[in-house]
Amino acid sequence: MTLARLMPLVVVALLAASCSGNDKKSSVSTTATTTSTPTTGATGSNSGSTGSTGARPSASSSTGRLALGKRDLYPLLAGSLTRYVSKPVSATSATIVQVAGIDSFWAGRDQSRRVLVKINLKGKRPPRLRNGQHVSFVGRFVKAPKRGDSLGVKAKTGQPLLTKQGVYIIVPIDKLKLQ
Repeated sequence: MTLARLMPLVVVALLAASCSGNDKKSSVSTTATTTSTPTTGATGSNSGSTGSTGARPSASSSTGRLALGKRDLYPLLAGSLTRYVSKPVSATSATIVQVAGIDSFWAGRDQSRRVLVKINLKGKRPPRLRNGQHVSFVGRFVKAPKRGDSLGVKAKTGQPLLTKQGVYIIVPIDKLKLQ
């Protein structure tokens, strides 16, 4: 019970550190803290951000964390996620499984456990995305359109999963950290 009460304080401290104005320097140290703590539950908000470290995932860090509040999102990716529309989602060192477009990608563990992420560019240039790259972000679920081609989703490779999940994650570009 003590760990459950301590986690929100850790999250607040990490968020405060990442908002200190030195986003590259202050966010580098948050990776180990946020990725090594397993949590369960259905409510709350958790985010972690990291700076640029490397492009290739290592065996020990290839799983990353994808969370709906404090709840691990990976077990939910096989089914419908429409009940979570507008809920906050965070990722810490999640893997880009497949690049879908210049501003969209599939994040997760593999082709069957992934979710579509769309970057809200806010007039800025799109980042350079690569398969296997790790990302950290804070975003929210939004209802997916009937056709995913506007999101960069291919009819044969991604549309069935997008339709099944019924949602994708929208992430403001300033809440996205590429590693």
